[in-house]
Amino acid sequence: MSRARIEWIDTDAAGIYHNSTVMRFVEAAEATLMRDRGLDDYFPVAPRVRLEVDFEAPLLFGQEVTATVEVAHVGVSSIRFAFEVWGEEHQGRPRRRAAYGAYVVVHIGSNAAGAAHVDGARSVPWPAAWAAALGPAE
Repeated sequence: MSRARIEWIDTDAAGIYHNSTVMRFVEAAEATLMRDRGLDDYFPVAPRVRLEVDFEAPLLFGQEVTATVEVAHVGVSSIRFAFEVWGEEHQGRPRRRAAYGAYVVVHIGSNAAGAAHVDGARSVPWPAAWAAALGPAE
């Protein structure tokens, strides 16, 4: 889980958030999840390969936001995450889900530092310790 606030840079001139802002909140929640599971080396080797988002409500300048991410499925070399982004009560408006969705990352191997930026990077199986850490939290 991650908490943040909609800042002016996150909005259009009317003070309504840009849709792309959702991923910033989701990735912050994902980073917290990975730190909590002891996987500090995860990000350089797990590029996103699929993203789907459903938008339900606007988020407004100054509004507090809560994002949650959970592991939906761990494959041999991929993970599917599910997420929700909630706008907290703001200016008399009740707490409301702003967006939800899912995304998939693949493991490109810890010996391939920077390979996500290199053409031809291929997915490889998760290390056994990582697969165990990425499984459902107890």
